[in-house]
Amino acid sequence: MIRILIVDDHQMFIDGIKALLVNEKEIKVIGEALHGEAVLSLLEQVHADIVLLDVNMPGMDGIEATKLIRQRHPSVKILMLTMYNNTEFIFGLMNAGASGYILKNTGKAELLDAIVSVFQGKTFYSKEVSDSILQNLPKNPNEKNWRRFI
Repeated sequence: MIRILIVDDHQMFIDGIKALLVNEKEIKVIGEALHGEAVLSLLEQVHADIVLLDVNMPGMDGIEATKLIRQRHPSVKILMLTMYNNTEFIFGLMNAGASGYILKNTGKAELLDAIVSVFQGKTFYSKEVSDSILQNLPKNPNEKNWRRFI
């Protein structure tokens, strides 16, 4: 059973994700939070395998929440679910310890693939996100900017 917490500052979005996952036999949504501080408190009470986390939230953003979750709960995997296909966010979250990054315009099949991949210890990036990463890699590995990728 894959235990999931959903963190987003829009309740309707949380409700939609829960509706998508409710009939999945191997996935159980065990909690929800509207911001980063709330998920940190919730993780003290329940054991989650994966946190589905938005990037842009009031108070603590997804990057800071990711860093703190990884520090305090290293076994919990983080799958970013956001509308931002921005390489600064993507690279920031990769460096913070996120296991995957998918966009909110994804379909159910890709969401399920991402959840299973991350649960199995793999990384998962949606095609659009992977394309953004590849387009923004320095052309020459000797360039100074290349260091942020290793």
